[in-house]
Amino acid sequence: MTATIHDIAASRPHLMVVASDGVHVLPRELIQSVVEGKKSSAILTEPVVRRVIEEWLQLVSA
Repeated sequence: MTATIHDIAASRPHLMVVASDGVHVLPRELIQSVVEGKKSSAILTEPVVRRVIEEWLQLVSA
C-alpha cells in the first residue's frame, strides 16, 4: 500500500480523523471549504466522510 504524504505544516490548525482506511490529518480550512461548498466532498475519502458524520451524530445526540 502506498500513500501520498503532503507537508501541511503551513495549513494549521489540523483535524485528525481516524477512519477505517487509516488516520488522516487534514487542515481545518479544507473541511470548512467542503462544508461551505467551495470544494467538492469528493476530495475526501468515503471512510473520512463516514467518520466525520459519525462523530457529528454522536455530538448532536448526546
